[in-house]
Amino acid sequence: MIKSISLLILCGIFSLNILNAENPVYLNKKYPVEKRVNDLLKRMTLEEKIGQICQYIGPGHIRTTEKNLTIEQVRKRTSNTLYPGVHSSDIEALNEQGLIGSCTKVLTAEETNYLNSLIQKSRLKIPILNARGGVHGDGQGVGTTFYTTPISLASSWDTALIYRIAKETSMEMRANGCSWNFAPNIDVVTEPRWGRVGETYGEDPFLVTQMGLNMIKGLQEQANGNSMNMIACAKHFIGGGQSVNGTNGAPSFIDERSLREVFLPPYKAAIGAGVATMMGAHNELNGVPCHANKGLLTDLVRTENGFKGFYVSDWLDIEYLVSKQHVAENMKEASFQAIDAGMDMHMHGPGFFEPVVELVKEKRISEMRIDESVRRILEAKFRLGLFDEPEYDLKVRDSIVFNKAHQKTALEAARKSIVLLKNEKNILPLTKGKYKNIMITGHSANSQAINGDWYDKQPDDNIVTILEGLKQIDPDCSFDHFDVGNILQKLTETMITDAKERASKAELAIVVVGEFSLRWDWENRICGEEADRAEINLYGLQSQLVASIAESGTPVILVIVNGRPNSVEELEKKIPAIIEAWEPGCKGGTALAEII
Repeated sequence: MIKSISLLILCGIFSLNILNAENPVYLNKKYPVEKRVNDLLKRMTLEEKIGQICQYIGPGHIRTTEKNLTIEQVRKRTSNTLYPGVHSSDIEALNEQGLIGSCTKVLTAEETNYLNSLIQKSRLKIPILNARGGVHGDGQGVGTTFYTTPISLASSWDTALIYRIAKETSMEMRANGCSWNFAPNIDVVTEPRWGRVGETYGEDPFLVTQMGLNMIKGLQEQANGNSMNMIACAKHFIGGGQSVNGTNGAPSFIDERSLREVFLPPYKAAIGAGVATMMGAHNELNGVPCHANKGLLTDLVRTENGFKGFYVSDWLDIEYLVSKQHVAENMKEASFQAIDAGMDMHMHGPGFFEPVVELVKEKRISEMRIDESVRRILEAKFRLGLFDEPEYDLKVRDSIVFNKAHQKTALEAARKSIVLLKNEKNILPLTKGKYKNIMITGHSANSQAINGDWYDKQPDDNIVTILEGLKQIDPDCSFDHFDVGNILQKLTETMITDAKERASKAELAIVVVGEFSLRWDWENRICGEEADRAEINLYGLQSQLVASIAESGTPVILVIVNGRPNSVEELEKKIPAIIEAWEPGCKGGTALAEII
């Protein structure tokens, strides 16, 4: 399958050899971007052009699914591989042939450098765009600074702060080998049950616009007209925050006036700020899938609002035109609909390249239309400097990632995002030394869950949990941690009874409740992408836990760690102090302890 792609390009290569001078214009950084793009485009075969609009998962990530499989087993399309029938070596071969435009889930600069070394073997040596989600820090990188989540930052209303966070995020992501950030999420959210509320800036179109603008500016940070630090991605266009029943990817029904007055303004502002890319939405809008909606992608965004960057599909959403939305009978028809609507790059994997080659040769899609997409992608690569400096300096990374300045920003963000909801009889702030014995419990009391979604497990030393923060602030106090575990589904009646008994022996109880969004424990998460709920009250037996501890007679401070609004209406009557911590990030424990 994939190996057959190389056969398609052989006949076109030799006819273009005459263009391959020793110092071609496109490899000479003295020329302006437009001239370099034009020079490169005329050198490319049709297959090389279509390769640029294809994105794949990086081979390193694929290898994790191959550890116990032989190449023969993979070739037999085992369901246990990421791409059935495709081995990681096939992805490497595509890089060597210059038939990949972008990779995602490449998590280190070392792997990026390795992939670019493969690309240097290709005819034109066009570097890849390495992309991943850095919604609130480079959470999919290793040992990075992890800031408070976007919904938390919305509580700060501090646009200068988010600009600084975006600048620092871009520095860390580039140092880790990534040049394209799938952020910000500027969906306006009207459905609180949606699991992805935490990666947005909420329901206020003005606030979402301002926060998104500053995120984009900080990420891209143009030093001059022809350069940028990394490229941002405004997502998901459009209406996912008002899906039916709050389910991720479910249809949205939005009237024209609401679409333009509520949901469009953040995207319109992003276009005005020069956002380099936009991502389509999983959902249908008023019965038409967003990935096949020419009225949205071309007429509204490009023609009416002047978008100059390129579109990328969301995760396998072109395939979903066949398998979920049933508007195309096969992948060839789905590819036609998406490209005709205005899509520029496929996320992700095999099954897209060959149909698009066929569509162009059948003249259903013109090569000029493919050139439009490729031109946009190449322009971004030139402006990022990927042709001129394809190798990442590993020594530079050590001075940037999780440095003291970035940690300081993370602490400031956590401080400004935490909200005091109730403080009856001025129980807060606690006077240092007043309490000698404080009981603390709840699933997020001593957990990395304070970091939220879009986050891979980080070194424990990089994270200050709530319990650790309290111990640092008041080392003379005895904190009795009653551990109920991290998994909300495993909270039991016996634990609740025991917690009440422990609380009765303490002078004060701090109970940390809310949600669990960590995607590296996907099966147990109840918040985040693909973790939608039917209601917004506290999950499971958490309300009973809080009420039982309150019945012990010990004063209770309730702390909520959550990625979307949680209802605590009944508990509010029983608790003297309530703090909305949201998901405060790697320094969240320090910030919360200071506030308490």
